[in-house]
Amino acid sequence: MPYRAVVSGELAKLFGVLSHPIRIRIIEELQREDLTVGTLKDILGITHAAVSQQLSVLRSHHLVAENRQGRNVFYHLRNPQLAKWIMDGLSFILPDSYEVEQMRSAIQSVQTVWGSESSDKKSVDKEKRSTASKRSR
Repeated sequence: MPYRAVVSGELAKLFGVLSHPIRIRIIEELQREDLTVGTLKDILGITHAAVSQQLSVLRSHHLVAENRQGRNVFYHLRNPQLAKWIMDGLSFILPDSYEVEQMRSAIQSVQTVWGSESSDKKSVDKEKRSTASKRSR
């Protein structure tokens, strides 16, 4: 049984590393090609320091590696399957059709209620302006 605890602990560490949205985006960008910090900075729209910090976390957990080419340091996924695995996880965050229908129904109800309140208010405002206009004549 201790092996289950060890494996569960290691998976929890991996999920912890993957729990940051920037790290997920870095992994997805690196699935296509090796990239420098500067290129990742431009793609992600964050600072050089922020990219370096997130790459450091990914490197320390052996998820990315670096390859020096002259003055440039290119980063790549040690196991490209990681990006595919993350993309496969998208099915877990998609709402099911029942949730979508509930939300659609709630939006329609709100539009009906708020829309009618808005129409009622406009009618009252229009009536007040008309009455005020008649009085000033």
